[in-house]
Amino acid sequence: MTADGPALLAVAHGSPQRKAEPIMEAIVARVRAERPGLRAALAHLGFSRPSVDEAVDALVADGVRELVVVPLLLTAAYHVKTDIPDLLRGAQARHPGLRWVVAGALGPHPRLFALLRRRLAEAGVRPDAAVVLGAIGTSDPAANAELAEVAATIGASVGFASGEPDIADVVQEVRARGAAQVAIASYVLAPGKLPDRFTHTMADVVTAPLGADGEVVSVVLERYDAAAARLLADQRAS
Repeated sequence: MTADGPALLAVAHGSPQRKAEPIMEAIVARVRAERPGLRAALAHLGFSRPSVDEAVDALVADGVRELVVVPLLLTAAYHVKTDIPDLLRGAQARHPGLRWVVAGALGPHPRLFALLRRRLAEAGVRPDAAVVLGAIGTSDPAANAELAEVAATIGASVGFASGEPDIADVVQEVRARGAAQVAIASYVLAPGKLPDRFTHTMADVVTAPLGADGEVVSVVLERYDAAAARLLADQRAS
């Protein structure tokens, strides 16, 4: 517990390509700048360190007993529903008395929709362009359906770097329908192996990832605040 509430542990997916790490570190740095009294740390589900176990152990060693975990993920798929809670239950077994709650995934959120539109404008995408939402895709049908809804919100089709519909196929289909310009709106936080597939399609424009912009940071803090309120309510009820 800090002066500003439970500690915040941001959990990123992790990537075999190190170019994603600075983005995640920048998000957490901006969170700290926005909330100077809030203890905030970063962990990864794979590839990069610290792992979730390592980060939780370090926080507990430093006196943290209440923890809000904010997934730096855009959909509530398997990692949010299963992997992260399983890791935290393991941490609780190692550290009796640790109280934790997992916040919602970052998406969907109106601020992220606005950021997608801004990225399209920054890239010089024409008003009459055909837009394809470039997402990673998951094995969770509900999460994939949610991504299709995000695409519809910005007037786009959806294509996945992993899974169906394959983004290269979607771009080709849109092109075949006569689109003068095809743009991919990258619905990812950072570059990486799978997002790199967006640039290997026949799209005319591929926008930059969402990155560590203010909209992303504000959503992280909104998810934290809502989860911290649940943790406090549970504490009062027990």
